[in-house]
Amino acid sequence: MMRIDLTDNQPGKAYHRNVVAALFPIADKTIAELCRDNENLLIFPFSIETADDRVGDSSVMSIINTDNPDVVRVTTGNVMGFIGVGDLQVKIKSRFDDGRDDYLLHYMLQKVLSFNLFDLSHNNEHEEAFDFIMFMFPYFLKSALRQGVYREYQNYRHNDANLKGTIDVGRHIAKNVPFVGNIAYSTREYSHDNNMTELIRHTIEFMKTKKYGQSVLNIDRETIENVKTIIEHTPLYNKSERSGIISKNLRMKTHPYFTEYRPLQTLCLQILRMEEVKYGESDDEICGILFDGAWLWEEYVNTILCNYGFKHPQNKRKTGGIYLFEDRSGIRYPDFYKEDMVLDAKYKRLGGYERVAQVDREDVHQVMAYVSTLHATKGGFVAPLEQKQVLIPTSKLKGMSATLSIFGIEISKTASSYQDFCTQMKAMEATFVKSLNI
Repeated sequence: MMRIDLTDNQPGKAYHRNVVAALFPIADKTIAELCRDNENLLIFPFSIETADDRVGDSSVMSIINTDNPDVVRVTTGNVMGFIGVGDLQVKIKSRFDDGRDDYLLHYMLQKVLSFNLFDLSHNNEHEEAFDFIMFMFPYFLKSALRQGVYREYQNYRHNDANLKGTIDVGRHIAKNVPFVGNIAYSTREYSHDNNMTELIRHTIEFMKTKKYGQSVLNIDRETIENVKTIIEHTPLYNKSERSGIISKNLRMKTHPYFTEYRPLQTLCLQILRMEEVKYGESDDEICGILFDGAWLWEEYVNTILCNYGFKHPQNKRKTGGIYLFEDRSGIRYPDFYKEDMVLDAKYKRLGGYERVAQVDREDVHQVMAYVSTLHATKGGFVAPLEQKQVLIPTSKLKGMSATLSIFGIEISKTASSYQDFCTQMKAMEATFVKSLNI
């Protein structure tokens, strides 16, 4: 098993061609293509086709030839996480994290997915990736059960006196001759106990046996209730049927209503089949879990701003949008807004800019449109900072009584442990909130 470490948005790291040969088939393929062809590759956000920045159109990595035919350069896109092909494992960390333990990715996931993260002192890299997957189980389970307990038609075989289905003549003769009052028959019923809910139940029982699994299942009251709901609706659970249940779920389910069950199904299969994070069972199988950096940063910023009255419109859910025109057309979804302020989360290096005019023109135009529509007096960008922000770049918009600024959250680089990192980040988040003057 070989492993290489990369960072997102990496301009090009040199490797011998033989070392990264397994990555050639996936290089330059769009994330949407990889997900479509590899059901064991999980991407956050799951609905990549509807993500604001169209992450599905980008690639995980590219491989560029050099003057040396034996050496290539690997460049990465805007995603972080774990991916692997066969025996080659790749870990992609945030470019804003200088530490070897990738504290920033862990911290943002902890904040966004609302879990108490495990101790990062262990050095088992396989276990680390497996823990990542387990800690996302409550998030997916909550999203799925908010649509209700999954139901589908199931075929049941009976042999009793309460005939209410189709008589199974062959089975009836085999079981009930001479006749003793029972009738063999079959029914087709709309049931909560089906292959999908059984898969979730098997995942729950499997997690109970793992180091952090029991803690994950008891993370909060909603998760405890959700686990209880699944157990109550799967009375036919049988541990010995696990391999059969897994096989029956290898084909992804698509349902017009229970849409949130598909990512949960993928996650459960990963948990049950990837105890040691064997990324691929064959040379060309792709497995792993990846996070869109822009999405994760935006959701992380939301965990801070939601406490100060900011609205966070959702493009995917079509909620909270604003209209640019009086006839209620031209709907847009600002990242965050309240009263007289609009903020746009940017997972970009803006910390070194001295003037707002240095920000990408499309980003500036977008925030200007939001400021104008909402009649706000302040607008700005929220970016990761690689060092403390001494002065906040601010520019007054010509012809408008509004300003645009570059705000940011400094990322700790001196933490001695993950707990220390969390403590420092909380202080830096407080500094960020103070800079907004809200």
